[in-house]
Amino acid sequence: MARRVNRANTRRPRSGCSGLGTLVFLLLVVGAIVGWPIYLDSHGTSASGVVTEKLESVRIHFGEWYRRFEIVAAYSIPGQPLQRHASCDVDEKTYDSIHQGNTVEVHYFANLLNQPFLPATHLSPCTAMASISWNEPVMRRVVVALGGLFVLLFLWRFLRMRIAAWLLLPWLCFCVAYLGVPRAEPEPEHPVSTTATVESVATITTFGDTHTSKSIPLAHPYQIVRLKYVPSGMDAPVIAIDKVDAGSLPDLQEGQSAKIVYDAEHPRVGRLEGGTRSFPGHTLLVVTLCCVALTVVIVIFGAVGEFFRLIRWGRRQ
Repeated sequence: MARRVNRANTRRPRSGCSGLGTLVFLLLVVGAIVGWPIYLDSHGTSASGVVTEKLESVRIHFGEWYRRFEIVAAYSIPGQPLQRHASCDVDEKTYDSIHQGNTVEVHYFANLLNQPFLPATHLSPCTAMASISWNEPVMRRVVVALGGLFVLLFLWRFLRMRIAAWLLLPWLCFCVAYLGVPRAEPEPEHPVSTTATVESVATITTFGDTHTSKSIPLAHPYQIVRLKYVPSGMDAPVIAIDKVDAGSLPDLQEGQSAKIVYDAEHPRVGRLEGGTRSFPGHTLLVVTLCCVALTVVIVIFGAVGEFFRLIRWGRRQ
């Protein structure tokens, strides 16, 4: 007679180190991003560089915007006739304090300059965190959303509270509304009037600015406008972002001049004059109705499944 194989004993044991290994790998990656510039500064060859260019850019993605500040410096290597250029990202305060022609310190590894895989130069004003394109309000909302998820997972997996699993659906609806619903840009607290150039106009017609067949159309679209102007007391233009209801400023297009109001203490906070901003409330209503409808459908499916489960249980009795 053939022996019966105990399937329970043939199962491969779960690897309890997979999660720990992933965490260690992520920590090593973060450590490399932060530690490599420090190593460059301490062991690289030092040279004097001159700032040749300053670049401020704003990227618009999924209905939100992310700002980047970059400086470029020229430096010379002994024995080489041509100058080299190095660039890096800096924070807003550093960017505004640096001007073209200023001197910065450059650290480099000469034997790594011709390879594309590893940064071979580092400028003294640069920081690792500045390389991340920031939108502070968005980042704060992401932290709040992830914090709620960690709390629910802790209650569910470690404290064995089953109700925490049911709370994942309300958390998901909260995240969609909290992270996805657009917000109007802040109003200048110390208003100064000026004229700006409209650099770009992006019209958002779907929730989250997704162009798929399953995206949610907005009954009240809005526009993300990129504005460029030189604030009083500054020698270089800055970029501000404003959001207005589509059509509230007729004929708004790239390249035209527009009257704006900006904050004297925070010159990158600017608003178009005359635009309306009712889109956050309309979008929140649409998202809330969709979340309610999704919750009702899931509850109905759960109730139907529980009903048939009770019927099967009754037949077995």
